[in-house]
Amino acid sequence: MIYKIKKLLSVLLILIIVFSSPIPALAYSYSHVFENVPPAILNWACPLSNWPTVTSSWNTPRDIGTNPHQGVDLSANFVPVYAVWNGWLTRVGNYTIHFQIDINNDGIKNDSIYYCYYYHLSARKPEGYYKKGAQIGTSGDEGGAYDPHLHFGGAITDSYGTRWYRNEINYRWTSYWCNGEDLDSFKQVHWNWNNGLNTAQITIYFMDDPNYYVQPSEVRIFHRKAGTSIWTDGGLMNYKGNNIYEYSFYGKYPAGTSINWLVRIKRSGLSGYSYCWAPAKYYQPDPNPNSTSYPYAYYTNTINY
Repeated sequence: MIYKIKKLLSVLLILIIVFSSPIPALAYSYSHVFENVPPAILNWACPLSNWPTVTSSWNTPRDIGTNPHQGVDLSANFVPVYAVWNGWLTRVGNYTIHFQIDINNDGIKNDSIYYCYYYHLSARKPEGYYKKGAQIGTSGDEGGAYDPHLHFGGAITDSYGTRWYRNEINYRWTSYWCNGEDLDSFKQVHWNWNNGLNTAQITIYFMDDPNYYVQPSEVRIFHRKAGTSIWTDGGLMNYKGNNIYEYSFYGKYPAGTSINWLVRIKRSGLSGYSYCWAPAKYYQPDPNPNSTSYPYAYYTNTINY
């Protein structure tokens, strides 16, 4: 009897300790939902009849919905939507189209898997092959579930899940969306080693308001020698104007060193999660790449003096 009482007291003591201790917040899911360069770089048509306002760009930190944003939101109120390229309309429910891109335009499904996804529709056309610019559905509010708009973008779905690609690349041919730069949180990324400069450069802003660009509150670079695991915090990147940020690697590594680097982007004014990364990879990734065993995406370049 005494043994049972002691055992019960031990269990109660353990429960008191457990429930009186702080419970760690599960802030990061690490779902792989972003990719960088799509399987093909094409001159996509506009998915609507005009070039509408971008109300939420790809990989943008925000307080609502998926965070960072996994596609592009366009202002659209029950209007026709069109095929951005030749391809096959695949029905996914009543309010979603997965449009498989016919990359080489031969009418045969012999390309890399690449889709344009259209979400929150009010109607869709029958399944089948459609030419670039043909109407394939009507934008909407998904039966009243959302305010009317079109969510679209390049993506794939396979056994590993759905990953959304950068959209800017397919719209560099037109100035309507600032050569595609309005569609993504980070845009053109450059490495300049001429004359020993060894500078990383990236264009960043959020197009989430119809009247102005939203500038990031912080753009911070991390780097390491290729083949190593610990990231060095390189500090803030220098703002060069025109939404361009730059960082010099001069003198930081010997000539011939292959390095990895990635950029953490912070948006102010949010009540929840406020970070995204370039290259993008995870849903709500940890702001410290050294605090997790999950491998982040990165760029690789070689120091040349």
